[in-house]
Amino acid sequence: MGLLGNMKFRHRLAAVAVFVMTSFGIYLYLPVEVTQLELQSQHKRMLMGRSFGSQMKYASENAPDMCQLTRANHHANISSLDLYFNAEYNLKSDGEWELPMPSVDYRKIQNPKRLNVVLVPHSHNDPGWLKTVNEYFSDQTRHILNNMVNKLTQFPKMTFIWTETVYFSMWWNELDDAVKVHVRRLIRRGQLEITLGGWVMPDEASTHYVSVIDQLIEGHQWLWENLGVRPENSWSIDPFGYSGTMPYLWLSAGMSNMVIQRVHQAIKSSLIQEKALEFNWRQMWDAKGSTDIFCHIMPYMLYNIKYTCGPSPFACVHFDFRHIPGDFSESRAREITNETLHESAELLYNQYRSKSFNFRYNTILVPIGDDFRYDKEEEWDQQYENYEKLIQYMNSKSEWNINVQWGTLQDYFQLTKQEHTNQKLSGSSEEFPVLSGDFFPYSDRDSEYWTGYYSTRPFDKYFSRDVQSTLQAADMLNTLNYIFYRSWNLNSDLKFFQHSSFLQTARRALGLFMHHDAITGTSKEFVVEDYEQYLLRAYNSSQEVIKLTIQSLLSKGKVESPVVFRPETVRTTYNTLPQKQVIAVQGYGTTVAFFNPLAQSRRQMVHLLVNSQFLDVLSYSHEIIPSQISPVWHKEEDATVSDDIFELTFLVEIQPFSILPFVLYKKNHQTVSAYSSTITVVNTEQLAVSALVNFKQNRPEPHRTKPITVDNKVIQLTFDARTGSLLQLLDMASGNVTELNLSFLFYKSQGSGAYLFYPSGQPTSLFPNIPVIRVSEGPLVTCVEISYQPYITHRVTLYHHPPHLTSAIFIENVLSMSTLKNKEVIMRLHTDINNRDLSFFTDQNGFQFIRRRTNPNQRVQANYFPMTSAVLLEDDVRRLTLLSAQPHGAASLDDGQLEVMLDRQLLFDDNRGMGEGVNDNKPTVSKFVIMVEHRSSPKWSSSHYSSLSLQAMSFNDMLQQPLLTYYTTIDSEVFFRSITPLATPLSCDLSIVSLRSLVTGNLNYNGTSVILHRRGYDCDFPQPDLQCQPSETELSFDNLFQEFSFSNIYETTLTHTVLKRPVNPKEILNISPMELMAFHVQF
Repeated sequence: MGLLGNMKFRHRLAAVAVFVMTSFGIYLYLPVEVTQLELQSQHKRMLMGRSFGSQMKYASENAPDMCQLTRANHHANISSLDLYFNAEYNLKSDGEWELPMPSVDYRKIQNPKRLNVVLVPHSHNDPGWLKTVNEYFSDQTRHILNNMVNKLTQFPKMTFIWTETVYFSMWWNELDDAVKVHVRRLIRRGQLEITLGGWVMPDEASTHYVSVIDQLIEGHQWLWENLGVRPENSWSIDPFGYSGTMPYLWLSAGMSNMVIQRVHQAIKSSLIQEKALEFNWRQMWDAKGSTDIFCHIMPYMLYNIKYTCGPSPFACVHFDFRHIPGDFSESRAREITNETLHESAELLYNQYRSKSFNFRYNTILVPIGDDFRYDKEEEWDQQYENYEKLIQYMNSKSEWNINVQWGTLQDYFQLTKQEHTNQKLSGSSEEFPVLSGDFFPYSDRDSEYWTGYYSTRPFDKYFSRDVQSTLQAADMLNTLNYIFYRSWNLNSDLKFFQHSSFLQTARRALGLFMHHDAITGTSKEFVVEDYEQYLLRAYNSSQEVIKLTIQSLLSKGKVESPVVFRPETVRTTYNTLPQKQVIAVQGYGTTVAFFNPLAQSRRQMVHLLVNSQFLDVLSYSHEIIPSQISPVWHKEEDATVSDDIFELTFLVEIQPFSILPFVLYKKNHQTVSAYSSTITVVNTEQLAVSALVNFKQNRPEPHRTKPITVDNKVIQLTFDARTGSLLQLLDMASGNVTELNLSFLFYKSQGSGAYLFYPSGQPTSLFPNIPVIRVSEGPLVTCVEISYQPYITHRVTLYHHPPHLTSAIFIENVLSMSTLKNKEVIMRLHTDINNRDLSFFTDQNGFQFIRRRTNPNQRVQANYFPMTSAVLLEDDVRRLTLLSAQPHGAASLDDGQLEVMLDRQLLFDDNRGMGEGVNDNKPTVSKFVIMVEHRSSPKWSSSHYSSLSLQAMSFNDMLQQPLLTYYTTIDSEVFFRSITPLATPLSCDLSIVSLRSLVTGNLNYNGTSVILHRRGYDCDFPQPDLQCQPSETELSFDNLFQEFSFSNIYETTLTHTVLKRPVNPKEILNISPMELMAFHVQF
């Protein structure tokens, strides 16, 4: 450790002080020129002596099972890629998509086959849309659930299904014990079924799988504890398109069947022709069928009664019997009387038979409900009594051979599968088809595609991802705090209760925002504000836990109060960007602690705002490490450098799940270890730098025409000096040049709204004038900032160290839409990559990738797809990877081109129910990483599935789970220690999705959720600077958590409601590529 390492903290300070005073005396004695020359020489020697690549590198020995993933053939009968490209997009005269229709009058058919009809009453309750979640609960949902108990008890034949646990839990808290007993009895009787059971019915385009799992666990744990229920069927009827990831998550959570609705009608038409509206949904990477889940697609446009009884809305409106004075209703129903019974039954019978035309088997599902239905007692009576008359009459007509019954989804799927089994035994059955892929984009009529919401209100989309990573880290630290306290024989019950209260608030707020009208941005403005306040509470609650646990762990439980650690980044209000705090660096030292939420070691540059340009950085190993001071530019002045705030950059090397402290010491002059940036400004005559600020300045270049180049000795970037546009990337080792033209443009809206993207034509360049370009260069980092006032500040960063960071381009945009009325702004990359047939890949919920193919016969809006965290564009030799810290809509509309929609301001409603435009835009940040990778050997794959390279995976981890930074100005040796809970880092492909302490309703410890994910990666790209083992072969709980003992470990379903088998801590865990494994652990 060396002499400094053996000293006490106060001794170290004294030694540093003596060194500083001596150095400063010599500094004053020498002439300025000699001092600067010597400093430069010392800088060079120190940087050359510093081994940024000293950490162990791993051989790129890829796992054989992993390398087969992207090379395997397609394992399904039906591919969604082919469906979208080959579908017949036929329109009816009213603009709706045409569906195949039976040409038979079923009333005239003799001896028809037996038809089973299952009537399923339901009420779709959005946790926020036109009202806030609390307003809906107070006005309607509370009454729906109260009526449900009374009316299902009064009508023992009637059934009901419920999905949103957030509302059920709010209602449950108001009930007395006697009513709770009635509810549980209704569930046992099969009258009430809980379907899906997550905290909400989540959106499937913009949500990240980590947050989807978290809200699913929250819902399922609540249901199991309070109702003894494990959902077996998913009901997801309102999200605006469907991801291929969700079926895998639902299956992993213990569900066997699912129902979906909002699928493009032209796709439904294709499936109807093949009798394939019911199928086994299989993951694209699954060669064995182990991921199959049975899926039912509702055949018609919507889930309300008008579209569920059969193909004719004009007939079906006669069978919605709700009649409440003062209600607006499309219903044309009359009370069923003896005089109208036969006519009505015959009309309904023909609709049921016509609906059965769409399916392989003679069992049909008929939902009876709509948004917030059954909030009035009268509706329960009206629907039940009129349908009962129809049921009795229709079932009595032996010549119709029909059986109509009340039921739940469980009843429907049991009947369908039983019919399939019976026909299979008789030798007359076909297997259900197998489908892989997803159902994006969605359209309900003409060219009106629901692809705008992928990018609506990106401020909140970014906010939610920020909350996700903060909550995930807080969960990990809370769990580590609990098990460390046990190992230290300290009582943590009160602390655990306090932390759990904060975390429950945070996760339920984030879970609420996963709702398909929240993260989508498709709610009224005042409702959006309500969601933002939920997110702010979640963010602040998570930060509270983090600072409490960091302080407790670093002090080994000795200093719990007062809380002296503060977050380096804060959110002060719900509608402003996060703000980096200016860290006050003290002469006696300011402690900065970093937490690594990854299961791998990480080595990355960190950027802090500090109040001094002269300082040293002391690492935990007691070394003064190299750092760089860069300018902070005044927001109001394009070329004015702050004289009291500076950006400090240095390298952090940190173990998995570790907390690591550094100390910043304020100095009176520039030291050997600190490097000042060199500043260049272009397209302005002014460069205002205080004489007190120690930056080297190049002469301003107001009329430069020669391209600007910057490099880090690995890649060189070229920028257009007049527009600021990135033009190309040069690989300096090979000499390979990739055209990489980055530009900002906007579409003018023709019919766009919160849901729809409907531009008026081709996009237009956003550049209002020649931008000011600011370049700061140093030995650790180079930044190019382009200021496109008043719209965008665009920052491009290159790192010079460590080696694995040098191949990527880091981008941060801050976009203001305040003056861009009815515009939709995109960032476009034009390259010379030859992506065949305009195909590219987008990720699905951060879990996997799917091939997309642009259809030149369709409009722009039909060729936009959701991008949750990444998009890939490739040819035989090269791949462009664009990683994103937040979700967007993305497209590839021309050869070698990618575009990402950044934000949209829309003056008008798009007639999808929201009733207003989107005018509450706020300055919004977007973060990206761009990589150009070269294959080991030329290859073109037609696979429908792809993966990131290991290198790209590590960059994506940096975006999705950033280092957390907390600091204190309190001078105390007690915090200068590290916490390293994992014995060894996990392999690159393994991710710990959940390390979360589960709690009971009373917030008592109920075990720990551990969810592991073995992520797929592409083996075709060389990995020269791996910082982790490619694949794990010896993973067990014993070698994962060597410091801690276990009471028991069970493998479970994804939400821990079913125990599959006990696990020995020494057992080697065999996780197949792409798979999740969930465990319930008692420490």
